[in-house]
Amino acid sequence: MLSSDESGGCRRSRVRGFTLIELIVVVAIIGTLVGLLFPAIHRAREAGKRVFCASNLRQLHIANVMYADDHGEFVAAASDMSGANRKRWHGERSGGGEPFDGRDGPLVPYLGESGRIRSCPSFKRFGSSAGVNAFEASCGGYGYNAIGVGSQTYLLGYGRVAMESGMPPADIRDGCRTVMFADCAFPQPYGGRPTCLIEYSFVEPYHWVLQAGAESGYRADPSTHFRHGGRANVVWCDGHVSSEKMETLAEPHFTRWKIGWFGPDNNSLFDPL
Repeated sequence: MLSSDESGGCRRSRVRGFTLIELIVVVAIIGTLVGLLFPAIHRAREAGKRVFCASNLRQLHIANVMYADDHGEFVAAASDMSGANRKRWHGERSGGGEPFDGRDGPLVPYLGESGRIRSCPSFKRFGSSAGVNAFEASCGGYGYNAIGVGSQTYLLGYGRVAMESGMPPADIRDGCRTVMFADCAFPQPYGGRPTCLIEYSFVEPYHWVLQAGAESGYRADPSTHFRHGGRANVVWCDGHVSSEKMETLAEPHFTRWKIGWFGPDNNSLFDPL
């Protein structure tokens, strides 16, 4: 490019551009910075989802306490499990194989403006595929302590009468060490090669409870889902929320999907008595 100088003559000026090597170095630096920032962004996003999930669990606890204030006992987990099996703590259904409708759940009047159970945002990437057993839908990815809070199994033993009613709050010995709700899921299809997870509305203990006040020697399948960076959110009967890590592994088709148990390998955290 030519320009005039003070003497009236002309001189040539050059504009220097980036060389290919310099461009490659800049791109490499940007790529490195993105690589360093992406894990931090991902962790921050997951932390936000974990907080949102904890808020959902607190809302479920408050709704259940309000229900107990009106009815004298916590909501039954599955009040007709031994009958038509169409009622759950999170909804009802008109037929035996249909999904539960959360709009008819017994806690709906206590859930504020939404009137619905809010789903855990971290569960969505695990959710069921079309055509896969999804009849537990509407529980939001949360399970209820069906043997220790959502029934009177520890008082009466497993059976129709025990499942019809939840536990009276005054009968729960230690609320800060009794699970109420937790992050839950279940692998489908059931067996050695599941392809996805479905919502599952019960947080299963280590052992089945068949007799009043005593757990059997049979181990249940786990349902606690450690989906928040290897941890699961749990709300306890006193209302506090904790983040629990997996303590006991189950069969490979469960642990592969981050499903197992937390706490000691017994029912002490599910037993209200």
